[in-house]
Amino acid sequence: MLLDMTISNFRSVRDSQTISFEAVKDNRLEPGKVVQVSDKLKVIKSIAIIGPNGAGKSTFVRALEALKAIVTADAEMENPLQLLSGTSFAYSEVKGAPADITIELVMGTDEESGQALVGKYLLIADREKVYEESYHMFVGRSRKLMFERKLVDGDANELSYAYRWGKMFRGEKKRLVGKVAHNHTYLGAAARKGSDTLVPVYQWFTDELMILPFGLSSAGEKVIVDQLKRHPSWKKALIDFLWSVDITDIRDIRFQEDRLIFVHTNVTQHYAAYFSTESLSLRRLTSIAVAMFESFVTKRVLVIDDFGMLLHPYALEHVVQAFESNNAGTGSQLMAVDCNPALLKDGVLRRDAVWFAQKSSDSSTEYFSLADFKY
Repeated sequence: MLLDMTISNFRSVRDSQTISFEAVKDNRLEPGKVVQVSDKLKVIKSIAIIGPNGAGKSTFVRALEALKAIVTADAEMENPLQLLSGTSFAYSEVKGAPADITIELVMGTDEESGQALVGKYLLIADREKVYEESYHMFVGRSRKLMFERKLVDGDANELSYAYRWGKMFRGEKKRLVGKVAHNHTYLGAAARKGSDTLVPVYQWFTDELMILPFGLSSAGEKVIVDQLKRHPSWKKALIDFLWSVDITDIRDIRFQEDRLIFVHTNVTQHYAAYFSTESLSLRRLTSIAVAMFESFVTKRVLVIDDFGMLLHPYALEHVVQAFESNNAGTGSQLMAVDCNPALLKDGVLRRDAVWFAQKSSDSSTEYFSLADFKY
């Protein structure tokens, strides 16, 4: 589960900014909207980043996209750090300074103490090289180093790194020193070698983190078709979901190779339409629904940028309610990024689940939580 993420010098963010899924300790807030990890830690199921157009709401989504692509890049890829292209903050005091991205993940609970096991991964890099990379495990206030990799001389012809490993690290260590390119991550290289310590973190990126594409392209349609074919019961679930948001004329869903066909029925006749010819809002709802169905059966962190685009405010409320009421056993999470004030309606989200984005006086993006304000 994603606990929090901190970024600096990335796109519109200059100074360090954090978005957190950790629930605040306030008994007045809805307890059914959190997952109890341990006695001292509760994680929110659904959060939203809200703000005006151009405020930098999507910066965290872009950071997650970049980090996932960099960590999971094949060893043969020439330079995955090029995905950071254009991320250097325009008003940075040091031109071309590296971006700093940190994520904290709940990796389980400690058998002895019952406290949450939290993994913290740090990557500092620009478009050419990694400056620093590390992974620590936390049990309560106790911090254990797993590995650390720091650039020794950034001006040399052949860049060199200093490595440290903790006593609890399990997997390839010194054999990889000198074999991991300066523009690739040690996390990815060690995980592909089967490191017991780093494989779970790597799998969070590859399997658990799901950043929803817009879903209106032919590639998005193919993903939906593949999922519905793999899970035949989802076809009826999709029809029921569309009915729940008042799209009541769809009676069947069919396939033609990689194309999706909706069968509409009115009082007197039937007609069929390809997915690509349906309304943009119907296609958007279909994409979100199928992604949610997957999060109901497998733990996922579902990230949806422009969450309310093309959708009615009541539909947004229903999507959040459907997500939270159906994923109780999986521990899945939802991050919705949008400018629609419908998500601010009382009861849709907890106060500590609402984050606002705004531009500061120097045009950099700042984030703050609704929970920072007293009732």
